[in-house]
Amino acid sequence: MAELELRKVDRWHHRHIVLDGLSMKAPSGRITALLGDEESGCVAALKVIAGIEKLQGGSILIDGEDVGGEKEGVREAATVFRSAALMPHKSALENIAYPLRIARFDQQTIEERVLAVAEHFGLIDVLKERPKRLTDVQCYQIGLARALVRDPGVYLFELPPEDDNVIRELAVSEMRRLRDEFGRTVVYAAGTVDSVHDLADWVVVLHEGRRLQMGRPERVAQWPVSRRVAKLFGARLRAARVEEKKRDSLTVSLKDGTILTLRSDFNEAAAGERATLAIWPEHIDREGETAVYPPEHCYLFDERGHLALGPFGLPPKPKPKKKKTTRRR
Repeated sequence: MAELELRKVDRWHHRHIVLDGLSMKAPSGRITALLGDEESGCVAALKVIAGIEKLQGGSILIDGEDVGGEKEGVREAATVFRSAALMPHKSALENIAYPLRIARFDQQTIEERVLAVAEHFGLIDVLKERPKRLTDVQCYQIGLARALVRDPGVYLFELPPEDDNVIRELAVSEMRRLRDEFGRTVVYAAGTVDSVHDLADWVVVLHEGRRLQMGRPERVAQWPVSRRVAKLFGARLRAARVEEKKRDSLTVSLKDGTILTLRSDFNEAAAGERATLAIWPEHIDREGETAVYPPEHCYLFDERGHLALGPFGLPPKPKPKKKKTTRRR
């Protein structure tokens, strides 16, 4: 088991910022999803953790040890790419054994480990074959075996496309096995929020290389800190305006003329302010062709996109303040 932590990690390509002071944790023995769009930095974060790309600032810790200076293949992390990414001129056996040779394992250990993972995936009979003579599924199994053969504490997955059901299911089942049977830490780039709900124990939401929110998927879905997070988790967003503020409620209007009264003791909003109303599709009622938004399921975000009111009109829970410790003289 191994806990993964990134502390203020920076990565840029030419003048384009890829990761911007990224700090996050992946709990030990759990599956962590990195969720965001194509420009969020999810895949870049995996490459930096693996050592495929260098970080320009910050640190990467595995079980408290800074591995940022270690080369790929040496640090306690293995990567399973979206495609098999095999070396075409090498046999299946040599592809699987490659990370062990880089790490300078002895020949007996290499043979034992390669045979063990090859047997698990049913690859014994094709170990002498080169990738071009194998099926796509067999090539992906070799890619999995190459990662598993090192037995690191952290596994990094770039999931195959959703339209490739067989290979994707193979990857997902192996991720669950690594967690459930071996207690390994798994981190993957989630293309959709569906895979987060189905697979992840922990989620880190990224945007433009920065962390927006981190926590258990159900908690993040219930309390999105920004409208961007709410949208990623499937919420419908509606432009709104605060029309009236009372002691225990806010009245907001939508562009379609809908007027909603949201119960609230949270009085920082002011009449006339623009806002965004968010609600999940399953909570939207219908009266003919008219959409009805039950107030108890609505979220309200302020002009900057920050959460102002959660469901049932409750304000977001404030973070507990750290107590200052004073040294006795």
